[in-house]
Amino acid sequence: MKISFIGTVGVPNCYGGFESFVEACAPEIANQGHEVHVTCDAQRYASKENFWRGVQRHFISIPANNLWSIPHDLVAFFAVVWRTDTVVVLGVSGGIWFPLMRLVCNLLRVRLIVNIDGVEWRRGGSLPKRSLLYFSDRLAQFFSHAVVFDNAALSKYVIWTKKAKSKMIPYPGDYPQPVGDTHPGDRPEAPYALTICRIEPENNCDLLLESVANSDINNYVFIGNWQSSTYGKGLLDRYAHHPGFQLLDPIYDQERITAFRNSCSVYLHGHSVGGTNPSLVEMLFYDCPIIAYDCSFNRATAASGALFFRSRDELVSTLNQLPSLPSCDRSRIRVIYTRDKICEDYIAFSR
Repeated sequence: MKISFIGTVGVPNCYGGFESFVEACAPEIANQGHEVHVTCDAQRYASKENFWRGVQRHFISIPANNLWSIPHDLVAFFAVVWRTDTVVVLGVSGGIWFPLMRLVCNLLRVRLIVNIDGVEWRRGGSLPKRSLLYFSDRLAQFFSHAVVFDNAALSKYVIWTKKAKSKMIPYPGDYPQPVGDTHPGDRPEAPYALTICRIEPENNCDLLLESVANSDINNYVFIGNWQSSTYGKGLLDRYAHHPGFQLLDPIYDQERITAFRNSCSVYLHGHSVGGTNPSLVEMLFYDCPIIAYDCSFNRATAASGALFFRSRDELVSTLNQLPSLPSCDRSRIRVIYTRDKICEDYIAFSR
């Protein structure tokens, strides 16, 4: 089979969730004998080798994020549709092109799948932006051959005409595997809290920082793109010099990020909108307590594998009980998020 993934910054991961998924699964699908194509944002990669770990990369000169993602998705589609059996579009920002994509795919007998990501139109932004995202989502779902959603709580957002042609396929969490201690100089002494996310209001970054600052936790490592928005820069100015806080730029070195996860005492997850977040799924494969914002998406992802909070006071109270927090058995949850299973699901659903 020939399968193409478009709509991401590319591989290896240098941005976020979809990229984390493609980095984990695309090489594994290729290892199973399938031909895998991934489109990449040319501006993000100094090295433009055509192959990466068995995956064929196609570089698109248009940026893959923000409003540029709309023309990017169309150019990416035409870069791969001639050489594939299935096109998997990750995200709905290019929804306006789906009527054309469906027509071309029908003519070429190519299967068109969309992964709808989270509930994009409920995220921050102006009313026109949210309206455009809602319209794009509806078009993408209606004109695709099939729909993938990554979280059980998203099933109600699949349009009724696609209910029978949709499937929940989450992100993998067992990639990368926990390793021994590396880069020990990076981290504070335990106990310390850890958060890894994009610095956006919907991820409650301000709430997390304020809560830890008012708790008994003396050390906090928060990894994210602080310089990418006014919101992030404001938080950086406010908390960068707070005693015990390390506000670090994004880290894509897997050994280094794994070392942080291995040695943290508690993981804090503030995402409130969207579907399954890879950073939460990946933390389910570690044994430290996880405290996540209480929303349907996080509960569907972590189930009994995490504790939940709704307010600063709740989070502060839970953090102050850290030494006595109950342990969670995550063995049943982890089997849902293995890379092998998720690759099998994508291969089967793409046929």
